[in-house]
Amino acid sequence: MTTSPILLLDNVSRVHGRDETAVRALDGVTLTVHAGELVAVMGPSGSGKSTLLNLAGGLDQPTSGRVVVEGSDVGTMSLRDLAALRRRSLGFVFQDFNLIPSLTAVENVALPLELDGQGVRKARRIALDSLETGGSAELAGGYPEHVWGAQQR
Repeated sequence: MTTSPILLLDNVSRVHGRDETAVRALDGVTLTVHAGELVAVMGPSGSGKSTLLNLAGGLDQPTSGRVVVEGSDVGTMSLRDLAALRRRSLGFVFQDFNLIPSLTAVENVALPLELDGQGVRKARRIALDSLETGGSAELAGGYPEHVWGAQQR
């Protein structure tokens, strides 16, 4: 039995700029990822890794080709539907934390759940459980600059 891929990049290209300043970040990339597969994107600086991930996550649109996540062509989705897809189906680990500095760790973790319609109490409970599972429950009340900023120094 063949299952549908959870992610499909079909002959995807991405060009930044135009004419003599055009930079071809990706050229005809095809990638299929099925549930349960672990995929590592590796390569030297400037090889298109971030571009590929931004396209796969619906953060950017390809110049040509198509990106399909869980059967939905992200190129045809509204901004609202893309945001919902990212909240429910995609996870990103950025090099920088991309946290909201005025929110505590537990509030940052709970925010996507709240945006997805969970009540505040339930979202916070899930967020606390997640922080505990990840071994970071003691950071729940801390703010990003105080908690993670100190660890980076």
